[in-house]
Amino acid sequence: MASFDNEFLQRLKDSINLVDLIGSYVELKKHGRYYMASCPFHGPERTPSFAVSPDKGFYYCFGCHASGDAITFLEKMENLTFMEAVEKLADYAHMEIPKEEETAEQRARAAMDQSLYEVTELAGNYFHNCLTKTQMGKAGQAYFAKRHLTAETIEKFKLGFAPPDWQKLFRDFTTKKNISPKVLLTSGLCAEKNGRIYDVFRNRCMFPIWNLRGKIVAFGGRVMDDSKPKYLNSPETPIFNKRRLLFAIYQALPTIRAKRQAIMVEGYMDAISLHAHGVTNAVASLGTAFTIEQARLLKKYADEVVFSYDMDAAGQNATKRALQIAGSVGLKLRVVHLGEGKDPDEFVNLHGGDAYLEAVNQAEPAMDFLFHSLLKTYDSTTLDGQHHILDEMFSILLDAGDAFQLNSFIRKMARAMHMDEGMIRSEALVYARKNKSNVYISQKVPLEKEEVTLSPLTKKQRLLEAGLLKFCLHSHRLPEGVEELVNYKFADEFHKRLYAVFQDLSSAGIPITREAVEGKLEREDIEKLARLLMDGDQPGSIPKEEYIWPMKKIYLQEEYRIHTQKAQELMNSDPEKAKEEQLLCIRLTKEILNLGKR
Repeated sequence: MASFDNEFLQRLKDSINLVDLIGSYVELKKHGRYYMASCPFHGPERTPSFAVSPDKGFYYCFGCHASGDAITFLEKMENLTFMEAVEKLADYAHMEIPKEEETAEQRARAAMDQSLYEVTELAGNYFHNCLTKTQMGKAGQAYFAKRHLTAETIEKFKLGFAPPDWQKLFRDFTTKKNISPKVLLTSGLCAEKNGRIYDVFRNRCMFPIWNLRGKIVAFGGRVMDDSKPKYLNSPETPIFNKRRLLFAIYQALPTIRAKRQAIMVEGYMDAISLHAHGVTNAVASLGTAFTIEQARLLKKYADEVVFSYDMDAAGQNATKRALQIAGSVGLKLRVVHLGEGKDPDEFVNLHGGDAYLEAVNQAEPAMDFLFHSLLKTYDSTTLDGQHHILDEMFSILLDAGDAFQLNSFIRKMARAMHMDEGMIRSEALVYARKNKSNVYISQKVPLEKEEVTLSPLTKKQRLLEAGLLKFCLHSHRLPEGVEELVNYKFADEFHKRLYAVFQDLSSAGIPITREAVEGKLEREDIEKLARLLMDGDQPGSIPKEEYIWPMKKIYLQEEYRIHTQKAQELMNSDPEKAKEEQLLCIRLTKEILNLGKR
């Protein structure tokens, strides 16, 4: 068994040229101290955001925040375990992996694992052949045809059929394949009662469950009639933990990684039907409620999970629980609305994949979904209803631990429920203290009267500033061309302070993340930052054209006004100075005209 102590791992990484290793997967270009590329872990991007530092031995993506060393790069890039990645790197570096003597117990465990992988793979082929090549499989074929599945989809997911006989698989595997009863029992394919071994899956359509490496490790089986349970899943085994895997994760992983988005559905058929209609980033839980382990698994490859559960009462409750779990690991969450009674399978077969993707594009942010669900459940015009809504929202918002979201959502709740915002803030503070939460809750209600007296130009200027700052927060960097604003004067004092923080972080080589920014802001600015992040539209994608040049133009026009006025004032008292001011105005005019031509 391999023993990877820190000294060996460091020697291994020191022997690897990180630029050469990563450069064999993506095209790297030298850019100052770093080598840059389009990130291999998220979708196409106009400006490369993936940086490799050969000196430090690390990579970092300023877009999706993927980061790590040579080992983690191989783990993510090729879906390898830690041990597999180390072994591949050692082979790459021509280094011998240190060995230590295995115990008899370790050897037995490794042998059993290997046998389990082999028998579940054999069972996958067995069930698939029963479906596609025997008369026994006709019932399964009829079921899948009724569910609109093509031969191509059946092949992609290696769907199968379990014969109705109580011992068909057991007899075939023990007599023809020489597989021991112990392996069949441990794999969950067979069970024993009163000394008699029998097949667990009988007369069921079979759904293989694959791990991240494309190996079948378990099965789900659906009955052909109304008997219970409708779905039967393999028990947990040494190679299968249902809390740590998702159905269709192997098939969905390339699209999830490319889009940085996963679609979470409830049933196997929901996931398969979506894949069959071109929605190939769909996964499903394995007959259980969504788990924290599944959320952490998705977080490795996605920034966002879109939940697409049935919207009946049970589905709404399951969605609420799942959203709380997914939110706790830092995933962005939204919820799809498909209409009353429609699950993803039914919807996509009626309306097609494009219509479903449009519904995904319009999916509601998770907190909005939860809030609107509570408004339907409780009467927000009564004191009792208000307390129920606020307590449940406080619980969820405080669990998320996001001060920006909490303070911004308080404003939204006050508007929707026609309640005093200050009172809701006081209630939130009481709830937080009672539940020993340290999430910051502002007790100041933002003053918005000032905006009424602002000139249209100042309002426009503040909007441009906010757009640029949002872009920096979303992309985690200062955009190219921002140096053109070196003399720009901010119309909003908070924007000025925030931009100064961005500059400090950028100069220090630190990504502009919310966490890093919050650490440098005064407490009174936190709510303003929350408002900036939560209100308004998403930032644009071409910051020079959308923000930098318009801001520079406003600044130049103001400078032109100031120096024109100075020239007029100096005309009689100091003609030479007046001439200098006029020449400066001419230069400013040229700059303004050049901006208009870009």
